[in-house]
Amino acid sequence: MKTRSPRRLVIVSARAPFVSTPNGIVRAPGGLISALLPLMRRARGTWIATGADHDACDTSELPFRVRALSIPSSMRAAWYAGASNGALWPLAHGFVEVCRFQAEQTRAYLDVCRAAADAAAENAPPGAIVWIHDYQLALVPALLRARRPDLTIGFFWHIPWPAAESLRVLPWASELIEGLLGADLVGLHVPRYVRAFRDALDELGITHTSDGGSIVVPRGSRAARIEAWPIGIDVEGWAKLGRDEDVAAEAARIRADLGGGRVLLAVDRMDYAKGIAERLEAFERLLEQSAEARERVTFVQIGVPSRETVPAYRELRQRIEAAVGRIQGRFGALRRKPVHLFARSFESTELAAYYLAADAALVTPRRDGMNLVAFEYVATRPRPNGRLLLSTTAGAADVMPEAHLVNPYDDEGLVSAIEHVALAPETPGDAARMDALKARVSRLSVEGWASDFLARLSQVTDERVASRATRLAASARITGTR
Repeated sequence: MKTRSPRRLVIVSARAPFVSTPNGIVRAPGGLISALLPLMRRARGTWIATGADHDACDTSELPFRVRALSIPSSMRAAWYAGASNGALWPLAHGFVEVCRFQAEQTRAYLDVCRAAADAAAENAPPGAIVWIHDYQLALVPALLRARRPDLTIGFFWHIPWPAAESLRVLPWASELIEGLLGADLVGLHVPRYVRAFRDALDELGITHTSDGGSIVVPRGSRAARIEAWPIGIDVEGWAKLGRDEDVAAEAARIRADLGGGRVLLAVDRMDYAKGIAERLEAFERLLEQSAEARERVTFVQIGVPSRETVPAYRELRQRIEAAVGRIQGRFGALRRKPVHLFARSFESTELAAYYLAADAALVTPRRDGMNLVAFEYVATRPRPNGRLLLSTTAGAADVMPEAHLVNPYDDEGLVSAIEHVALAPETPGDAARMDALKARVSRLSVEGWASDFLARLSQVTDERVASRATRLAASARITGTR
């Protein structure tokens, strides 16, 4: 799709693009931030953040403004840890039994969405584009539409869209859908999420039609479109790291330090949806069953601590650490550690060395919106070698069919899949798989995703304006003949 410079752009997200640290104000981590910053610099717009207390808005020498909303800490906790991550997050990932729906938290969610909508309405120039991000702010599109019908509104939902039967348990499911339909364009990662959204519309009796791969929902004089927009990564950035001599040297040191055998790698936030504990338990069963694995295979798990104020996340970390300790106690030796756990975040250069060192990446979440680790592993490797084990329940599986796919809920199947990617001799077929994966990932850059989404949003709006003009002209002709 042809990219054009956006009109004045307003971005609304839970996180600010910059954070305050002891060393000053720095760019927040993440590929999404990296993709949106160039667009914001060109558009000279405003970035509105509802996020954490350390988000920074006092940035210098920027051609755009950052506005961090002042939200009371109690309301922030009820909105973010409560309704967002205690209700919507587990619901979207299929963990209905973890969901907690509390009226106070729902009110806080609505209040934060209202504050974000007010800020966007106040800061958006006439006819501007407002792009809202993620499940924490799903009510903002409709609230903003009511305040500023002149605006073009886009929304991207970055996690899985829940199945219709799961959505039934959400007390405010109808309000969630209506909130999103305030947008002109709603983006989801892959077509199966779009189909699940269609099922939700059917459940609620909301009229819709299909237009190619889009769902079109009439909303008075306009329509909301729901489409699949697979997000990507900074492909060239990761590929450049993979070609860096210092990174390659560090990868060689990592392999030597791990004993020179087969290296398995997993990189995740510590979240119950990521399947870390289940993956460790599957690796433990492999060690029980295979003397070769006990002698030759080392598993490195990078687990970035996350949301540790939430009891479910604290319990998960305890389960992970217990599994690592048990594996070490059962199968470790003085000069042999079968599993290594790093409970911290890694800089991209450091992470790239591990991607190069690993013979296989284990990307086996229970469910995931996309999972960009799979893309990063493929993009970093300069040659078509290595193996990618990928859950069928991750959105990435829909765009990476050449990966070694596994059902993460099949306990024995997961053990067998790990054994295969760890120990089976590599073949020309493996190289062909990796070549195909590299070609797919190269077409999924996060910069292209962002600019193309905004171009599509502008196109949808232009079509709406043209359609309205046609209707007005037809009405005028009819009136003139009377």
